[in-house]
Amino acid sequence: MQKNKKIINVRILAFMALMSAFSVIFGKLLSIPIGNYLRFGLENTPILFVAFTLGPVYAALTGCVADLLGCLVVGYEINPIITVGAMSIGLVGGLLYKLLSKMPRAVRISLSVVVAHIIGSLIIKTAGLYTFYKIPIPVLLLWRSLNYLVVSLLDIAVIVYLTKSKQVMAQIKKIKDSSMNYTETLEYIHSVSWTFCKPGLERIAELCASLGNPQNELKFIHVAGTNGKGSFCSMLSSVLEKSGYRVGLFTSPYVKKFNERMQINGVEISEEELIELTEKIKPICEGMKDKPTEFELITAIGFEYFKRHKCDLVVLECGLGGRLDSTNIVENVLLSVITGIALDHTGILGDTVEKIAKEKAGIIKKGTPCLYCGDDESAYEVIKQEADKEGAPLYRSDKGALFVKDANLTETVFDFGSRKDIKIRLLGTYQPKNASNVLSAIDILNANADFSISEESIREGLLSASWMARFEKISDTPLIIFDGGHNPQGVDSAVESVRLYFKDEGLNVLTGVMADKDYKYMAEKIAGVASRVYTVTPNNPRALSADEYSNVYKELGVSADAFDSLYDALLKAIEDSKNEGKALLILGSLYMYSEIISCLEKINQKN
Repeated sequence: MQKNKKIINVRILAFMALMSAFSVIFGKLLSIPIGNYLRFGLENTPILFVAFTLGPVYAALTGCVADLLGCLVVGYEINPIITVGAMSIGLVGGLLYKLLSKMPRAVRISLSVVVAHIIGSLIIKTAGLYTFYKIPIPVLLLWRSLNYLVVSLLDIAVIVYLTKSKQVMAQIKKIKDSSMNYTETLEYIHSVSWTFCKPGLERIAELCASLGNPQNELKFIHVAGTNGKGSFCSMLSSVLEKSGYRVGLFTSPYVKKFNERMQINGVEISEEELIELTEKIKPICEGMKDKPTEFELITAIGFEYFKRHKCDLVVLECGLGGRLDSTNIVENVLLSVITGIALDHTGILGDTVEKIAKEKAGIIKKGTPCLYCGDDESAYEVIKQEADKEGAPLYRSDKGALFVKDANLTETVFDFGSRKDIKIRLLGTYQPKNASNVLSAIDILNANADFSISEESIREGLLSASWMARFEKISDTPLIIFDGGHNPQGVDSAVESVRLYFKDEGLNVLTGVMADKDYKYMAEKIAGVASRVYTVTPNNPRALSADEYSNVYKELGVSADAFDSLYDALLKAIEDSKNEGKALLILGSLYMYSEIISCLEKINQKN
């Protein structure tokens, strides 16, 4: 479950600071002295205005800051009792204003002002003044009662006037509306009203231009491809970090938490900064005639985040395709990478490998080197044509140079060309391939971009790289592997990995699938290694029902059971796997991962 953390945003802080300043001006600099010890001023008017517009807590903070600031400006000795009095005026006024919500506004304001002054000004502040001047309290109360009778009337008149002003309250509404908590921030980002937009880079260009084009102050390694992008990006950024660079990492989708999508040297963006950046960009988005899509907003947040933290370079993963992907607005690209091409998202990218390859090749920049890591020759020919048009040197990762020496559920050891005994902890037959692609990319960077990435950094970075939900071991008893393979190529790789690690032992499989995928092909592949299958319906409108998917396996001669809930499916799969001494493979969308981990934790707690 996501945290529901609330923070004070920049606009509210600025408004509170302004009201604190006005309090000092009205109470200290523009006030009228009465005798030697008292002043007639409206120092509490701004505090009470905050109480009635933003609430009691903000008003109490404003009162505290105003009193301390006033003492510094005038040179008074700070008196904690008087500071508490200033805070209590805002707190009491705001609380009472909320409690009297059914009364007319002018009455609410009047009663709240009077009570706030009685408690804060007459009782608490008078006690504070007594500690300073030792004037008899009855005398102080008499003078201050007459003073605050007039002050209260003026406070009421000013605040009633301000709250009636449509212009003033419209500005207050903007300030309040822009303050989101973490959950509200994610809800705004994921707003469904931003889908169904015409493909193109016009919106992201307009949005980034309004931000001052933060992407132009950064350098990028731009990565597209059907599969393997995430693992490639994770390993490459880990190597670059070990080399001493400040590395931004932008990936999609997230696995457990949205913040994973933006990282700097392995540290995710904080909730507070995500809220702040979203609030900064939100007004720009809402002011655009053609509203940006969800991914365009996320991309802009990422650019601004990486610019703010002065990243040396950013490993930037495309969201979908390449040519019209919002990440393709970047210009300062050091290397373009296309990890591989396969049929996926055919309704958007095209129904042939060649069409998809052309879309992915859209990230190639003029004169900038490009690395193609895939095996498909027809895709390569398309990519080569596009690279030639841009005058971009095209490289291929040498698959023949890869030799896997040892692979187990702890680590994999491989050689790649002249590099011997490279170790990685990421599991899956495809991870040595991804790692070799990273090595190819590093060689290009060292040769073309004035980089200096040492062999020691390469080995340390690859060994320390981690990536969730890609043939990841998530339990030892029973042994449970999660793999996010959700298309034919992904399932092929997962099944290949099962055969490598488990030979012909067979294992149990828990899986769910989207109806628009080639699920019959995937089921045929999974059936070749599965002893028993547990099907679920993923939480997605495109999902194939568990019953339908279960029937596909039964037709293939595999024992299969359908479940209404992921928890029940996992509980049964774990019980059977323990009893049978078998491993359990969980296959499906990356979006299942978080729920699987949550269910596994609940099951372990019960046991």
